Amino acid sequence: MKITNSIELLDWFKAAIDVESDYMVAKLTGLTTQSVSAVRNGKNEFSEYTALKLLLVGDHPEALETMAILQAFKAEKNGDEEAAKFWRQSVA
Repeated sequence: MKITNSIELLDWFKAAIDVESDYMVAKLTGLTTQSVSAVRNGKNEFSEYTALKLLLVGDHPEALETMAILQAFKAEKNGDEEAAKFWRQSVA
């Protein structure tokens, strides 16, 4: 599964650790339920630290590459094409 945003990361993480609720993700990771809910509703993105933490705890086979893809999409969403290009080149 190609992960391109925080919602996809959240869904991947839930499957990886075999939990069904966002509430359990919050409790197991130390995140607030409000922050997880904001990600689920598309109002926020995970911080770089939190995204990498989820990838590593969930034992993603390509954690750093996925992190770069997440950063590229985040930069593109924020209108920073130069940063998006940089992140994409780092995984090319």
